[in-house]
Amino acid sequence: MKMMITFGYVFFQLMIMATADCSPKLDNAVVEDLLTMLVNYKGPDFRNTRKWRDIPAFTASLLNEKNINAKEIVKFDKVWTNNGNHYDPNTGIFIAPREGLYHVSTTVMSVSGKTVYAHIWQNETRTVGLFPGTGYSEATANIVLQLSKGDKVTVRGSGNHPYLYSSSNHYSMFSAYLIA
Repeated sequence: MKMMITFGYVFFQLMIMATADCSPKLDNAVVEDLLTMLVNYKGPDFRNTRKWRDIPAFTASLLNEKNINAKEIVKFDKVWTNNGNHYDPNTGIFIAPREGLYHVSTTVMSVSGKTVYAHIWQNETRTVGLFPGTGYSEATANIVLQLSKGDKVTVRGSGNHPYLYSSSNHYSMFSAYLIA
């Protein structure tokens, strides 16, 4: 960290000196040298840093309340973000396009006077569960999962508590994105 602060200060000072009385050719040479120093400091992978559009990520919400049976996949039908189109709102399934660590999150809300119980699933393995309580109560679950290419992540109903609430205010949602 200290090295980066020092580098930033030196970079700033060199840019001031380069713009004071130098030709454009010299300015470019100074900037190229500084970028070469940065790449050498950060390593060869720095040059290949991913752009945000390359990161698998999605967020979707549910537009209407519904009853969900045990193990039924919830189809979150309002898609807000879907980088790479790896989430299918018609099936409710996110398919990991590559191996990595993914942050997965869901929020569910129960119907007035009723309860809902749900889990995040990785393929056919149930992971964390949510049981928000009775009537317009919300619960949120977050989990980091090690996914292989082709793994499927879903939110499914559990037990005898089927009353999932949502509306145009988007109270129930599901999202995931690649961390590393």
